[in-house]
Amino acid sequence: MRRFGASVLVAAAAMAVLTPERVATAAEATCQTDIPVIGDVDGDGKSDLIVGVPGRNSNTGEVDLRLTTAPGDILGQQGAGLGQGTAGDEFGAAIVLADLNNDGCDDIIVGAPGASNRAGRVHVVLGSEVGYQTTGGQTLNGGAAAGDRFGSSLAIARNHAGTGFDLWIGAPLDDVGAVSDAGSVAHYSITSSGGNLASNLVETITQNSPGVPGGAETNDQFGAALSATSRGVLIGNQLEDVGKASNAGSITLLTSADDDAGFDQAFSWSQASSGVPGSAESGDHFGAAVGFFGEHLAAGVPDEDVGTSSNAGMVQLFDWSSTTPVPTGEVKQYTPGVPGKVETGDRFGAAVVIGRNIGCFDNSIQIVAGVPGEDTTVSGSARKDAGTVAIFTPPPYEPCARSVDQANLLSSAPESGDRLGSTLALGRHSDDDADASDRAFIGVPGENGDAGIVQSTPIGSGANSTDIIVAEGFKASVGYARGDVAGTKYGAVIASPAGE
Repeated sequence: MRRFGASVLVAAAAMAVLTPERVATAAEATCQTDIPVIGDVDGDGKSDLIVGVPGRNSNTGEVDLRLTTAPGDILGQQGAGLGQGTAGDEFGAAIVLADLNNDGCDDIIVGAPGASNRAGRVHVVLGSEVGYQTTGGQTLNGGAAAGDRFGSSLAIARNHAGTGFDLWIGAPLDDVGAVSDAGSVAHYSITSSGGNLASNLVETITQNSPGVPGGAETNDQFGAALSATSRGVLIGNQLEDVGKASNAGSITLLTSADDDAGFDQAFSWSQASSGVPGSAESGDHFGAAVGFFGEHLAAGVPDEDVGTSSNAGMVQLFDWSSTTPVPTGEVKQYTPGVPGKVETGDRFGAAVVIGRNIGCFDNSIQIVAGVPGEDTTVSGSARKDAGTVAIFTPPPYEPCARSVDQANLLSSAPESGDRLGSTLALGRHSDDDADASDRAFIGVPGENGDAGIVQSTPIGSGANSTDIIVAEGFKASVGYARGDVAGTKYGAVIASPAGE
């Protein structure tokens, strides 16, 4: 592996031929379109909580719909009219939401990386005012072969032209030539005409693709983490070797600056890159989590050692307000304006999301970092790996910095092994109101014997500020609709809305 800096390369390859897959036809829907809200599946003007449960039914998997207007409903592949699910499919291992057919209800795109002998599949399920439609869906396979695990990760955003969506699908165990498990990312263009969807495979990208920095290596698992906006996709590659540092990690940004479907430029960074603080070390896992929102990019480095504190973690930030994105610094729990303190095993940055007015009301951008290994104390008793999340702004890290855990804001008491903050997803509000607040849904997969729950960062400061609306009622936490089941790890997969 060559040691690379912040490379800027114009993609030299021609765009792959567009390959149409199955066309879907939308059923009639009564979703509202007056106030479009990203992540609103039932079309009532509020974002919904959608949770993947890929381990259910011998890993057949399912998706738990916790809609704001209706009681919980379970979505399976068969119920959506997409064929019989089988053991090992892991339906629900990744989920993103987007209103693909412009009917006012977000559609549900679900990864099933274990399907077809672990080749993997991605299923598109049309949303409706009752949750989902039983017809008109489609299945994408990206030409995946056995063992690729296509659909392990997903990201979606409006395309640059505003005419549809770019869907990015990770296949982290795809072999690249003779290089096993090097990984790839499939790029689909999804457009709608008269409510009918057309999904076209634009390109399949590896680290051997012309214009992409680096090179495909065994077990890189390129594409394991994804985040997208209309400007492109950010790819986390936490198992990348950098020089002699194994699994040091890197990130790759593929950008689109025109209305052509393929990517135009590629940028890549590791902790060996110029301008990126720190140094590439074995096992850092730089890029284990990535976040992309507007001009802001973030990469979690959860196993970074800080001083003598091993696996304390950090987050690296990047700014794209000018022509070229640049690194802007590292964030640790001793950074002024960032809550918490550095401790061994905290894994600060294990999950990352970026949004607007998360716990703030001054039209500012916030970054939320999961710290699932954070220990806490309750009534003098230690709670190991209870977990927390830290909320902070990009530099200069003020005025909105706070931590959220089950002791200081959330309703239930922290317990050892809860691992709050293992996963995060953005809950969006009206996209035509810059002063509206986003929230971060927080996965707590270790709660109650690994049954798991989802909680939320606060919106406002009232009595229900951290509650989640389900079936028109307020819930301090949301668990599996079928009831607590030990080992479900509910909250380990939370749907992410389309990027801006």
